[in-house]
Amino acid sequence: MNDRSFLSRLLDSGIALCLLVVLGTLFYGHVGGAESGLSLMDSYITEYMKKAPHWPWLIVASFAFALLLFLLALAFLRQSGGNVLVLAGSLLLAATAMGNFFVAYAPMRRVEQPPPAMHEWWTPTWWFTSKTSHTDYEHGMADAYSDVHYRAIRLVVSFGVAGIFSIAAAGLRDAGWRSFGRWTLAAAAMMSVLFLMGDHWDFRRGLWQRLGFAIMYVWLWGAWAVCRAPRKFSSANGNSR
Repeated sequence: MNDRSFLSRLLDSGIALCLLVVLGTLFYGHVGGAESGLSLMDSYITEYMKKAPHWPWLIVASFAFALLLFLLALAFLRQSGGNVLVLAGSLLLAATAMGNFFVAYAPMRRVEQPPPAMHEWWTPTWWFTSKTSHTDYEHGMADAYSDVHYRAIRLVVSFGVAGIFSIAAAGLRDAGWRSFGRWTLAAAAMMSVLFLMGDHWDFRRGLWQRLGFAIMYVWLWGAWAVCRAPRKFSSANGNSR
């Protein structure tokens, strides 16, 4: 019992830490983007990853987000109580976490990325650097990474929202989690609309994408809070533990 209690606290602390790291690195990574011709309203986060002065920190945010989703999937698995919908949602969140590593990883690009300022010794370039392509072979590698990046983003958004919908469905069928299920369902619906708008509309596409991720970020805090509750979801036969 003591070991489980310790593991539970460790998991809770890890999720909270990742939530804070994602917010801090995401904010800092956007600083100074206007100097590179970027706009929070019209530019995707991916464009900031390529051209913003503090682009390496957006890579850190992406990796931290992947770890966050994986830890949250573990937390929901512990709360699942054998509920198939929660199990499916947890697996989808874990798959989303894996896809996010491919979103972040692109060692070869066609664009020339801004070098970090000399005084910014904390910039994480010692473990992640991307090179600008020059030869035909390198251009092919850059195009391949760009294609994987786009497809991975679609996987992250699709699987992430699907996982949240699955968890919402489980909450709606359980009297003890019904309010969380309704809130989760509303959040997933709003995310779906905003991500579709960002993908299909050129007008303010960066705004819709960021609003979608902002709602997801708020939901992640709420999910972390409910995963700390001692009560588990009811299983398919209606029993709760």
